Amino acid sequence: MKRYKIAFLLLAASLVLAGGASGQRKTESAPYGVVEIERFAVAQGVEFPETDLNELMNYLALHFNDSRRFDQVFLSSDTASKEAPARRAKITGQVTKYSKGSRAARYLVGFGAGRTKLVADVKVTDAETGQLLFEKSVDGHVYGGLFGGKTDEAKGELASEIIKTMTKMGYASRTRKK
Repeated sequence: MKRYKIAFLLLAASLVLAGGASGQRKTESAPYGVVEIERFAVAQGVEFPETDLNELMNYLALHFNDSRRFDQVFLSSDTASKEAPARRAKITGQVTKYSKGSRAARYLVGFGAGRTKLVADVKVTDAETGQLLFEKSVDGHVYGGLFGGKTDEAKGELASEIIKTMTKMGYASRTRKK
């Protein structure tokens, strides 16, 4: 009879501890309301002009805001970074491949000719703890579109890919905010 009581007490204690641990994990992986985007680096040997890098950073901030999955999105260089809450997702990255392509070739030839391709290795971390949430190589590309499509659409696709991954992993709200 004593064995059953001891076994029952051990089982109850382990369930209580497991419940507390899973509750803690759930809090840590709750969606982030605030996102900070740090200026991306450009890998050595990749020709990605400074103006395009500036545009990429603006596209990232714009697409993250337009996704309406976060309460606040800002670039690390913004003054908002000084007043931001400690719990926020921080996005860093490095452009590893860029091919500008040709709008004329996309329009006139099609079939993937003149394709624009942008690839970046992205890390998303918890800014407060420094914990790596995920690391992924994401890409944006333009194969065509109205009059050959715009090369800048690759930057938007790259941003969308990061948002989709964050949402899928539970780091972004699954519902859009008003």
